[in-house]
Amino acid sequence: MSTEDTLGGTANPRQEELLVVGKRFVRLDSLNKVLGEPIYTSDTVPKHALHMKIVRAQIPHGVIKCIDTSRALRRREVRAVITARDIPGINTSACMIPDRPLISHEKVRSTGDIVAAVVADNAIAAEDAAKLVKVKYESLPIITSPLESMSVQTVKLHESGNVVRHMKLTKGNVDEGFKQADVVVENTYSTQFQDATPIEPEAGYAISERDGSVTVVACMQNPHYVRGAVARILGKPEEEVRVIQAATGGTFGTKSDEVAMDICGLTAVASLNTGKPVFLAYSREESMIMHSKRHPFIIKHKTGATKDGKLTVAAVELIADTGAYASNGPLVLVRAMFHATGPYVIPNVKVDAYCVYTNNTIAGSFRGFGNPQAHFAAESQMDELAEKLAMDPLDFRFKNLLRPGTSTATGQVLDESVGLEDCATKVREASGWDRKRKEYASIQGRFKKGIGVALLYHGNSIGPEGLDHTTARVMIKRRGRVSFSIGLTEYGTGARSGLAQIIAEILGVPLAWVKDEVADTATTQDSGGTFASRTTVMGGRAVSKASQALREKLDTVASELLGCELAQVRIKNGRVSSKIVADNGITFRELVAECQKRGVELSEFAEFTASGVAFDEGTGQGVPYLQYTFGAVIAEVEVDVSLGLVKPLKFTTAYDVGKAVNPLSLEGQIDGGVAQGLGYALMEELVHKNGIVVNPNLADYYIPTSTDVPEVQSFIVEFPGKLGPYGAKAMGEPPVVATAPALLNAIYDATGVRCKDLPATPEKILLQLKAKQDGQSWLRRFW
Repeated sequence: MSTEDTLGGTANPRQEELLVVGKRFVRLDSLNKVLGEPIYTSDTVPKHALHMKIVRAQIPHGVIKCIDTSRALRRREVRAVITARDIPGINTSACMIPDRPLISHEKVRSTGDIVAAVVADNAIAAEDAAKLVKVKYESLPIITSPLESMSVQTVKLHESGNVVRHMKLTKGNVDEGFKQADVVVENTYSTQFQDATPIEPEAGYAISERDGSVTVVACMQNPHYVRGAVARILGKPEEEVRVIQAATGGTFGTKSDEVAMDICGLTAVASLNTGKPVFLAYSREESMIMHSKRHPFIIKHKTGATKDGKLTVAAVELIADTGAYASNGPLVLVRAMFHATGPYVIPNVKVDAYCVYTNNTIAGSFRGFGNPQAHFAAESQMDELAEKLAMDPLDFRFKNLLRPGTSTATGQVLDESVGLEDCATKVREASGWDRKRKEYASIQGRFKKGIGVALLYHGNSIGPEGLDHTTARVMIKRRGRVSFSIGLTEYGTGARSGLAQIIAEILGVPLAWVKDEVADTATTQDSGGTFASRTTVMGGRAVSKASQALREKLDTVASELLGCELAQVRIKNGRVSSKIVADNGITFRELVAECQKRGVELSEFAEFTASGVAFDEGTGQGVPYLQYTFGAVIAEVEVDVSLGLVKPLKFTTAYDVGKAVNPLSLEGQIDGGVAQGLGYALMEELVHKNGIVVNPNLADYYIPTSTDVPEVQSFIVEFPGKLGPYGAKAMGEPPVVATAPALLNAIYDATGVRCKDLPATPEKILLQLKAKQDGQSWLRRFW
């Protein structure tokens, strides 16, 4: 049996009952976190390290006329003030397009731009001295609306223009589709800047080594990407830059973008400049201003259906505000474009998608990566179409949802791994949908109840975002202990613990025997980025290959020791025996010792590269993703119609996860996705006024607390896919996608008013209720 034949899809490498994969285990790092071990970046800073404080732009758009650092340099504790002229290499910190300087020197385009950095003996001195750096600007016109940015001819935010990217998707003939439609719904939706607010703000330190190289330790997602950026900034080969990921206290995407490059690049320049370790940690305010946010979208959606409930057409325009710099905006937009019509069969589709510069702070990677915005509009449209057709919203969706053999908006014909119908059926039954629809409709008085649904699909693999490649090494050490190293990082998702379960399953050892090594560019090869929910799926394939190669070596030696056929070797829970004589065996440690005695190398490196995607960039037709995760969410709410207050009552969710490697960890992902999606729907908004963030703190930026999150009832549906180990699918991002549209549809069910502008705050709901009650244009005059 070849290694390749046993790794992906539904294959079980040993064709036996799984003992580790699919079981509920706590994460590898749980004990350290519970005990409060000093594992985070700020806990490990070298003694006598210097401290850095950044100086940000005070206006959102202007020409830099002068930077005066003299007063700061006169402070006794100050060791250096770093400006653009101190950068020895390329002054760029950008993910995709080299449009963003690490330190601005000619022009600033947002209040997130760095103009200088002060290095001092301690944090207080650095902060005080940073206030003494004076910058003179010549103000330029400020553009904060993407619509204005697209239309204005006189102001160019970048030499290339104000539209970063325009992409298209075309399927069938939309004109014919609208002719076939008996009902048409047309709306414009808008979404907001959402901040990730990870528990740990960004932090890192750099150490200049005696040989001229530099070592950087920081919280981040992608050490190898950061190493490349730091090497360019320093003008050094990558071999002279070492990047180590410290334990990372949350990210949700923000630490995969420019902010990690900024922290590491700035401290590396300063450390080489001063010859001492340099530490930089952002305050909460700096973090919320500097790191990337969820893109605000304006979505124009026109959808048609026949009178018997079959969708015929969808015409969508997506406009994403990426802020002052592109970051990963084009990739966020392309994913939103591919998912813009939701998980439904629609024969005629046209999508125009625009990524646009403004003078707002930067938007980039965020959990869901454009899919929450796209599904919010698509699922709102489904409910409105159902109402026009006098159909139950779920019945309408059942008529149109993706099934095996149907095709997506890109014309991709789906294979058998499509569990969407099962997910929708599961939540319908478990929530009591049909009964509650009638029950809630009869409620009178101040407190109304409603129930709403949203379906979703989410493409697995990087897809059009780049080559999906991973590498991993698995080693069996003395006494049978196992360790693995991989460039993919852990930042709270538990995904690396899932990799450990896969390794333990294949090698036949207890999970406690498997340990992961720190993501370090000196000891791991580039495994691609830790994003797109790819660790378990793609990283799992790499560790599976390495583990399977080790298992074949172990089986060969074991078969000789036990005097049995190779296929008869059984290794379970650290015991090695023959399937024929199960009680006549040896321990795993004894087998390892024998391998070592024979000189068998018990270390295996493996690579896995997914097959490339194929689609026409002109039409968007083809195969953008190798498989999909599917899900269904039902939300129940109570609305105080006198105040516009929304109280979520319950969420019922079901996800086709392919194979749940660790159901306990998976349930945590779902609960977290519900909380984050709830915040997106009802309360979270990072507010910009003339390009300036006015609420960059947790007093004025509201996030859900434990008291806001209601009961979450989750169901796991398993339709194994062909890409991931044991059929696993991506599940880091999908749980955030459908929460908001399900909530908004529930609010409409309760009140009869639809909020098309997120977040659905009490003020917005109350004003719509007032307008509905008065039956006049009161809303437009007041709001």
